[in-house]
Amino acid sequence: MTTTMLRFSLSSAVVVALVATDAGTVYAQQRAGDVVTESRRIAVAGGDSVEVDMGRLFVPENRAKAESRLIELAFLRVKSPVPNPGPPLFYLAGGPGGSATGQVNLGRGLSERWSWYLSICDLVFLDQRGAGRSNPNLLHIAPSHARMEAFRDAAVAREVMVAAAREGAEKFRTEGVDLDGYTTVESADDIDAARQALGYERINLWGFSYGTHLGLATIRRHGDRIANAVLMGVEGPDHTFKLPSTMDTQWRKIVRLAARDPELRKHIPDLDALLDRVLTTLDREPLVVEVRDPVGVVRELPVGRFGLLWIMRFDIGDMSDIPAFPRLLSSIDRGDPSMLAWFVQKRVQLLFGSQVMSVVMDAASGASPERRARIARESAESRFGDVVNFPHPAIGEAIGVRDLGPAYRAPIVSDVRTLFVSGDMDFNTPPYQAEEVRWGFTDASHVIVENAGHEQPIQQLPVQLAIAAFFRGEEVPDTRVDAGPIRFVPIEGYNPEVTHPSVPRP
Repeated sequence: MTTTMLRFSLSSAVVVALVATDAGTVYAQQRAGDVVTESRRIAVAGGDSVEVDMGRLFVPENRAKAESRLIELAFLRVKSPVPNPGPPLFYLAGGPGGSATGQVNLGRGLSERWSWYLSICDLVFLDQRGAGRSNPNLLHIAPSHARMEAFRDAAVAREVMVAAAREGAEKFRTEGVDLDGYTTVESADDIDAARQALGYERINLWGFSYGTHLGLATIRRHGDRIANAVLMGVEGPDHTFKLPSTMDTQWRKIVRLAARDPELRKHIPDLDALLDRVLTTLDREPLVVEVRDPVGVVRELPVGRFGLLWIMRFDIGDMSDIPAFPRLLSSIDRGDPSMLAWFVQKRVQLLFGSQVMSVVMDAASGASPERRARIARESAESRFGDVVNFPHPAIGEAIGVRDLGPAYRAPIVSDVRTLFVSGDMDFNTPPYQAEEVRWGFTDASHVIVENAGHEQPIQQLPVQLAIAAFFRGEEVPDTRVDAGPIRFVPIEGYNPEVTHPSVPRP
């Protein structure tokens, strides 16, 4: 899971027409496990072409109920051109709520990131239930609940997000959606259903972020059908809710890195003290920023202590934004709202709706009583407090999500050959989580990428080569990969070699 915060996208990036269906008639005609496909050929690197199946898989919405209706899962299968390919690679997107089919833009051909795996096996991109191109999609737009003071006041933000989720849940239930069926357990069974429907005996898994949480559930339930697994950015069975101490540790690491930068130190001798000063100022007088809402209306939002910490929580595990943090805090300290406005703009959509699928999935995975107690203890002492899991658990409780229970969160013991991949600057899924999970795996190794956050490991060529070698059956030992030195954005001026989208060009 990229984050336990609420997240949704107002559009899907798949530029391809999947098979159109009319739910009112097709559900009556199809049976569980049926597949409807349309095939075409697309270009790949080097001018070759491959066959792609664009399709929909029909599965029960809630397998615990014999009378459950069927829902549609969208998928893309890219067929390997080699004579005897290995077990197919199933990509499991993050989120929950990310689109696996969105990884493939067929309008421009298959990207190099994916095309080189075709020499090994077929590629399957399956959108999870309730998300992406699957039907139904549980995204609920609710602009009537938006309140601009939400970035100043945590109570207001919680009220807005809970109201939108509750409204969305009620709407979908009225439409016949059984929200109890939107759990990681059901999604794990969907993967095995897709395996069977597409005619594979065994498959490979590649999960990213929440996709690792789903991958682990699939290994627990269907491990005998999994040949190999790559788990990148590991969220274990009891890692859905985050520890405040992890965010505290991540911030202290950033402070130490900033202190080693001689140019940065000239302007900010103590980054930790700067954060405290900025938070005190925002407590006293929120900084007003201008943003454009999802329908294009320019609005003014006051940002207080809570709003800044909330924004930092989203990006504190991503090395594309961490280098801009010192300049962001410095600009706020000077009363300049421009950089802050950019960061708020990225998150303003949270006030205008709810990805109910994401809320339900995370709340169902939940946390053990021991972890909840630890989170409560640490929240009372942490500078970041409840913001680490905001708006959970309140949002799940408000819409009546059924918890999957202790057996779901128990450690996993498995013989599945597994490669764990982590970034050492990843707050969302830090390397220690992969090591906790790895303890139960008898055939596993761990690649750690130094100076990389949540999104960066896959951008490293040595990591890509290691993953390809792993799926070819080669041995990949424990390895550390250096992503290069961390360079902070200059506090003043513009340096095109070390910049950030929030910094205006001269």
